[in-house]
Amino acid sequence: MNDSGFRHLGTSDETECLVSGSDGGPQRDGRDGHCSYDACESHESEPTRDDALPVRSYRSRFWILAVFSMMNFIRGLVWVTWGPISKSMESAFGWESSTVALLTNWGTIMIVTLMLPTCWATQRYGLRVGMIVSAVLMAAGTGVRCITSTTPAFTILCHVCAIVTGGAASFILTAPPVIAATWFPINERTTALAVALGANQLGTMGSFLEPLIVSVPFSGVPVTQVVQQVMLLLYIVAGVCGVLLVAVVVYFPAKPPSPPSLSAAIERFKVIHGLKTLATNKTFLVLLITYAVFVGPPIAWFTVVDFSLFPLGFNQNSAMWVGTVSVLASGVLPVIAGRLNDLIQGHIKLLLISLMIATTACFYWFLLLTYQIIPVSTWQVYVSVVGGVTFSYAAIPLFFEAAIDLAFPVSELLVSGVLIATDGVVITAVLFVLNNPSLGFTWMVSTIVITSSFTILPLYYVNIHSTRANIDN
Repeated sequence: MNDSGFRHLGTSDETECLVSGSDGGPQRDGRDGHCSYDACESHESEPTRDDALPVRSYRSRFWILAVFSMMNFIRGLVWVTWGPISKSMESAFGWESSTVALLTNWGTIMIVTLMLPTCWATQRYGLRVGMIVSAVLMAAGTGVRCITSTTPAFTILCHVCAIVTGGAASFILTAPPVIAATWFPINERTTALAVALGANQLGTMGSFLEPLIVSVPFSGVPVTQVVQQVMLLLYIVAGVCGVLLVAVVVYFPAKPPSPPSLSAAIERFKVIHGLKTLATNKTFLVLLITYAVFVGPPIAWFTVVDFSLFPLGFNQNSAMWVGTVSVLASGVLPVIAGRLNDLIQGHIKLLLISLMIATTACFYWFLLLTYQIIPVSTWQVYVSVVGGVTFSYAAIPLFFEAAIDLAFPVSELLVSGVLIATDGVVITAVLFVLNNPSLGFTWMVSTIVITSSFTILPLYYVNIHSTRANIDN
């Protein structure tokens, strides 16, 4: 590729797409700074085989997706380790709800702080280096909290783990769109993205199963036994992280020999140029704010959902099953939504609005239960919480796809990093407020209903372009 533009050459009946500007980048079409790749000139002569751009997908892409998804899985489990066993930690280590909230918050703080350096380093050194560094940080972070169970050293080491693994999360959470675009063809791209993102949710589900290992101390179990159970849990997690580190070192190339699609072969903007492009793309900014306000509050609330369930007659074990079903469903539905988007391309906004309406309805239902406007029953709590969490998470991969298309050819890593960092700011703000136990948790459900419903209107007016699909097709 030269500085004047980029060229795609395929079979003899394909066209040559040439997009260039005076500054060496894509031209603008006047739609809020969005890049236009629609201007194509017919190729004057048949391209030779040497000119042709080889496009191919490899079976190894499934190994790449499996290893990365497992890394995202364990990262999700580590991030929400303490919420589901908060009562046990309170009894065994003297923790308060504010300690649990802060440990959870470290992840979002590190993501926001390291997003730009991570994007720059990954674009410069490649996916393999990013994965190895992240795997090392995950193994080191989860290993350090296994050193001792004596307080206050144990609590301090848990904070160190949260900070270190939060550093790894700055890559793990932003890389799914890059994995999908680098390794998967157009008809699998959103599905692969949804699988990678859904793995994080399944990891959160794993954390909700922790009460199967860690007992509730108020049931007559000695505190010393609870401490031993907590340490056993941490040993298991650290061991899994060690195995994943070995898997990444053994085989995780930066990219396949040939790209899976035409759009994957296009050079992306560098970080600074990409940031400037995003800052001037008004349509992208509207989508960005809509995404963060819609997704952020439910994610923050779900990390401490137990505290909203306790007043409704749920204990730690029963709340565990609400969280487990919620996360299991929210790990599956995004994949279904992603696959549906791959099959019926061009209807992503309709899918998003449908999911947002369903999210609002479910959380409004739970709000009525929270204030006991309608009689509380177990099945209603399950359906409203599971539905609200699942529908909101199912919208995430679709938001990512829409944002990347609006910003193209800005790097997928930078776009996803900006999305994650922005919703991270929202999550951090909410968790800091939740850090004050005197405020309670009832207000949070009302906030989610407001943010879920009010974000539907701006999305309705966003014109989402299938930029990469137009290139690839």
